[in-house]
Amino acid sequence: MPAEQLVPAFQDDKKFCFERAPVRSESMFGGPMIPQIEGVEYGPKPLHMIAELSWRHMPALSEVSHINKLPLIYGMHYSGCTLRYRVGGAGIELLEIDPRESLEDWPYANFPPLLPYVPLRLSDVPTRASYAQFVDAFGHSNLDNTQRADLVAIVPPPASIGLSLWGRGDGEDVMIVFECDLKKKEVLAYNVTT
Repeated sequence: MPAEQLVPAFQDDKKFCFERAPVRSESMFGGPMIPQIEGVEYGPKPLHMIAELSWRHMPALSEVSHINKLPLIYGMHYSGCTLRYRVGGAGIELLEIDPRESLEDWPYANFPPLLPYVPLRLSDVPTRASYAQFVDAFGHSNLDNTQRADLVAIVPPPASIGLSLWGRGDGEDVMIVFECDLKKKEVLAYNVTT
């Protein structure tokens, strides 16, 4: 049985699929929020590190934006969250977040402040594909077929990390989308539902 694709990504007409690695890796799913976050105020609950992708797995990160690691962060405690941030040498500058106030029991009661740490590796050699083919593979009617950023990563509800991202929403196939403008070093993160 093939391993679960935890973070599929698309860049330069290539599909990159990240799966669980058997040992520590430069890329990861979950884990602690290591970069310092500055900028727009939010709270009181923290944002979550959804994944961090390394230039060792996606060389264009370093070539285009001189980023060694691209943090993919999201407001799991913020219902219908949309956020935009800039990645810098010292950390993350949060440019926008809506809503700005977290909810006590969102996405469900006792949701943890950290997602489980899972080391990631590429599941195979990046494969050529069109953006429409990349998006169509999810079978999700609300994903836009137009590529609006240099790099796009989509995080479907994982089944193998020992935690539900959305509670009952996992069954509704809620996905987190990260649109990354590598030249500006900016990321737009939002979710889509069926």
